[in-house]
Amino acid sequence: MTRVCTVCTSPARSRVDAELAGGPSLAATGRRFKLSPDALLLHRRDHLSPALAKVAIERYTADSAGRAFDSVVDRVESLVTRLEALLSLGEQKGALTGASNVAREVRQSLELIARLRGELDTRPTVTTVNLFSTPEFANLVSAVLEATQAFPEARLVIADRLDAIQAGEPG
Repeated sequence: MTRVCTVCTSPARSRVDAELAGGPSLAATGRRFKLSPDALLLHRRDHLSPALAKVAIERYTADSAGRAFDSVVDRVESLVTRLEALLSLGEQKGALTGASNVAREVRQSLELIARLRGELDTRPTVTTVNLFSTPEFANLVSAVLEATQAFPEARLVIADRLDAIQAGEPG
């Protein structure tokens, strides 16, 4: 009967593969994942191809980065919890200056969490307003054309210039 590889059936296989591909010793990996050094040695020899090792290292690195990100967010959230407790205490004691300072820290910490999670977009926004389509501009053009009715040549020059501006021609 063929023996089943305990590393291949381990829920932590991708992390084990990454460590076997270039991490700590077999004994250290075995202790961490509760696998025997012999099983790790056989797995590395029989089941860990160079391509699989590369993928395992990349996956492990990405998982580590994700855990590091979660760790930072968790730490800031823990800090916010403690700051909120201090804020509550300051309010109860009537220490308004201290409570105000703690409130500022809570706000900054919440802003940091939102930026880390991508919930807060701090990029500047650009709004384009087409002035030619506003009622105010239409009223202005009407007033100018009405005022220049006695001056047909000036009226034509102004109308031509307004058409050029609206078409995007430089001044």
